[in-house]
Amino acid sequence: MRTIRITAGIVILTALTSCGLTSEQLKPTITKAQATQQVTSYDTEIVTSLVGTAKEAVPVFQSMECETADIPGPKGRVSVSSDDRAFRTIPKERNAEIVQAFETKLTSLGFELYRKSGNDRVYKNKSNGFTVVLREGLDDRRTLTLTVDSGCVWPDGTPPAR
Repeated sequence: MRTIRITAGIVILTALTSCGLTSEQLKPTITKAQATQQVTSYDTEIVTSLVGTAKEAVPVFQSMECETADIPGPKGRVSVSSDDRAFRTIPKERNAEIVQAFETKLTSLGFELYRKSGNDRVYKNKSNGFTVVLREGLDDRRTLTLTVDSGCVWPDGTPPAR
């Protein structure tokens, strides 16, 4: 009986991974509530460390289904992120200083530069998969925006039974 269960489990896992799903996508994760709490915590810590940004607007947090045309399932996973928090009160002449403070803070939180593309800097925390994006606008004001993202998690932390 035990051999049948193990074999059935292997067959199911093989079927799921053959559809483009990885064993990583089928592992338990933190919950959506925990992801929201961590996104909020990172956002607050980063913003607090940036000189002169205490009066910036409170971020809006959103949750989105992870499965898209670019990201395969499994269905049901979500990511939690802050909504492009803009620092409109920072004069563009201070951007270099703010970016340096930003990078120093992120390094202290365990993030590393993951990708730099144009005016976007993407940092990833290898211990938990969270990402942070700092973007410098292409407009005349060169407005900096910040986004923190949890990556894909199961809402209750556990993948559904298959």
